[in-house]
Amino acid sequence: MKGHLKPLLLTLMIEGQEVNKVLVDGGAAVNILPKTMLKRFEKSLTDLKPHNIMISDYAGKSSNPEGMILLDVQIGSVKRTTMFIVTPSKANFNVMLGREWIHGVGVVPSTVHQRIFFWNEYERLEVLEADQKTYEVGMYFADQQLTAFAKTKPFDAYNSRVMDEEEGVKKTFCWDVKRGFVIRAEKNSAPLDE
Repeated sequence: MKGHLKPLLLTLMIEGQEVNKVLVDGGAAVNILPKTMLKRFEKSLTDLKPHNIMISDYAGKSSNPEGMILLDVQIGSVKRTTMFIVTPSKANFNVMLGREWIHGVGVVPSTVHQRIFFWNEYERLEVLEADQKTYEVGMYFADQQLTAFAKTKPFDAYNSRVMDEEEGVKKTFCWDVKRGFVIRAEKNSAPLDE
């Protein structure tokens, strides 16, 4: 199986609308809906219910969401009313489904196989393939750059920020928007080109 860094992105039916870029994230406890998606489901801020949930991002920064809303999510032949926390920011996904949905439906997500497995009401296994189009368009470049970089630039696995230290030169692995993955070299706190 070819190695990859692909997120698990699906296309699902939500409130009778086909929605792409649905991120399945086993690391998230709740389901997230960016506020910009409310209009697509013919909902507004007045349709939101109050709650006392605070959410934190990967950096630990807490924010107070707009509210919560219940929406019908259909996967294959299984439909479930799902609670979404509505956040004010625009994300790089249209909807994020976390453990509340994963466990509620009984889905087994696999980022390795790029599909999800679940059982329908007739106790039959259904399989839904990930939506590869979204990944190929938006994220393929970064995946390929990282793979190429890893093959050509060895780094210290115990201290992955520092690679091939030379005397007085610290090399750091980083992402440059224009050049992709690069090594930034610093000597006596002055950046060097590499």
